[in-house]
Amino acid sequence: MWRWFAVGLCGLVCAGALGQEDLVNVRACGAVGDGQADDSAAFLKAVTEAKHAGKHVYVPRGTYRLSQTVELENVGLTGPIVGAWPADIDALPSIRPTQQDAPAFHILAGGSLQGIDITYHLPDGLENGPAAVLISGIGAYVRNCRIRYPWDGIITDGRSNVGRLNIENVFMVSPRNVGVRVTGTWDVPALRNVEVWNAGPVPRGLERGVGFHLGKNDLIRLTDCFVFAMRYGYLLEDEIEGCEIKGGTWGCLTGCSTDYCPQGIVIRGEHTVSVAGGTYWEHQESLVVEGDCRVRVTGAELKSNGAPAVVIRGGDHTVITGCSILRTMDSFDAPAVAFEGGRLVLGDNHIEAFGPGVRVGPGAAGGVIRGN
Repeated sequence: MWRWFAVGLCGLVCAGALGQEDLVNVRACGAVGDGQADDSAAFLKAVTEAKHAGKHVYVPRGTYRLSQTVELENVGLTGPIVGAWPADIDALPSIRPTQQDAPAFHILAGGSLQGIDITYHLPDGLENGPAAVLISGIGAYVRNCRIRYPWDGIITDGRSNVGRLNIENVFMVSPRNVGVRVTGTWDVPALRNVEVWNAGPVPRGLERGVGFHLGKNDLIRLTDCFVFAMRYGYLLEDEIEGCEIKGGTWGCLTGCSTDYCPQGIVIRGEHTVSVAGGTYWEHQESLVVEGDCRVRVTGAELKSNGAPAVVIRGGDHTVITGCSILRTMDSFDAPAVAFEGGRLVLGDNHIEAFGPGVRVGPGAAGGVIRGN
């Protein structure tokens, strides 16, 4: 049974079922949810009426085709709050975006998205595409979502302050370009339990696939995040193509990991980063440090097959302590650590390699290697 409430001159509010007085149900606003009808108008209507009534938008289980971007500013859109972890179980309402030049959801200040699956069916040969979720305001929140086969998964717009951004419990499958890109966060954003999986080979010409792409961030905190089989696991750059905001990341990775990536953590530019714990198992380098950065790594496992596990080419200083540094394949001639530039403190680590443990190049500015 549905109830209708008058809201002054704003018309009627599509209220949810009994006991859901704080929610506006997209079905009551005309959404069909059969995967065939275009439910864009119903979603946009539900968002408008929820904002006018001080409520949020509720999406019951079903498959909803959207041909327009849904903007969420100071309003939340949610699927069932009680549900399974959205990894391998189809327990969430599913959004099927059809537009190829705009995001499915655009989150502005105070907007949130939770309990939703977003699944794309992009054509082969596509050379560019939209983000599933674009973020352009402070205080945005994304949680308990699954995103499959997008061009980009969740990205900030590169122009706006997106401070206090929170992303947690997100399972992402085969983004063609970037899983999560965050830049422009003035003040302590947090990413927790976000997984980016490449379930198949990166399409030809898109070898730059990035799990987490970080630019200008103030004390960003990544906790228990994971990347599988992307070109880069975690890529930090001062200047990101297409972004107006420039500058380095100040932050930490705690308990994060990668597997089956060519490169695990690549740090380029003026960044200040602490890495605590985690396992980084790569085909090539596990950690690459370049530019005028400050990097501290402790208690991590850095493992490479066919290249040095750690490559230091620059940096104000890099400190690596209490780690396992492994270069385990005997068919490649590479050290476990290639110290080629910058300054390095390498102490109290377990280093195992076929070939040299540490190779110091002529560009190394200074360092301490002890107790390994």
